[in-house]
Amino acid sequence: MDSPVTKIPGANRRVVGRRAFAAVAAVAVAVAALLITLGSSGCGNSSPSPTVSPSPSPSPVVFISGTTKGSPDAPLTMFMYSDFQCYNCQEFALTTEKELEEAYVETEKLRLVFKHYVIFDEESMRAAMASECAAEQEKFWPYYDLLMQTRASPWEVDITTATLESIAQAVRLNMAAFNTCLQSEKYKEKVDRDKEEGEALGVTSTPSFIIDGGMATGHPPFAKFQEVIEQMLQESAN
Repeated sequence: MDSPVTKIPGANRRVVGRRAFAAVAAVAVAVAALLITLGSSGCGNSSPSPTVSPSPSPSPVVFISGTTKGSPDAPLTMFMYSDFQCYNCQEFALTTEKELEEAYVETEKLRLVFKHYVIFDEESMRAAMASECAAEQEKFWPYYDLLMQTRASPWEVDITTATLESIAQAVRLNMAAFNTCLQSEKYKEKVDRDKEEGEALGVTSTPSFIIDGGMATGHPPFAKFQEVIEQMLQESAN
């Protein structure tokens, strides 16, 4: 069942609107309609036009800093509280998050901030600390993606040191620095602090999402996020 987005009493709003996205979209739609009209009209015996393959568009450059992804100037920020052994967290990371990134992060409308909310055993804590060690080398998000893809389960012993090291090698971390970081547990306090902050905001389960003072839990579909984000973008532009 889709989780409704509820307002958190007293939560601070973070809205800094600055782009006329609606106007640009309207022009794009008008141009697209014109091109379709021209392409559908033809004159009987005219020779077919040669096919020209468009050059591939370069991949958008997304600003990344630690566990944050997206422009610092984005009008909206969404905090994601997650656990690497949580099934719904994995589902979100592998599906809806990709849609949100394409629609809003790459277009500089939304900034994503990952927050740890360890709800399972020591394997979840070990995974969280390992991801922070990856963040230390500015590789949190590639590490996060591969770790979520392992589909780790709280009912199995599957987040071993070997698993974490294998992922670190796959994203080309400095292994000496990664191993030293992980063994020292230097980020345990940060992981614990993330959870404490979440609890203070009313987070009780994973995944939970906080955006502009509203909260959603579980794994809402992209359409639900889209509805809320579009409304908030419209409000921030006024």
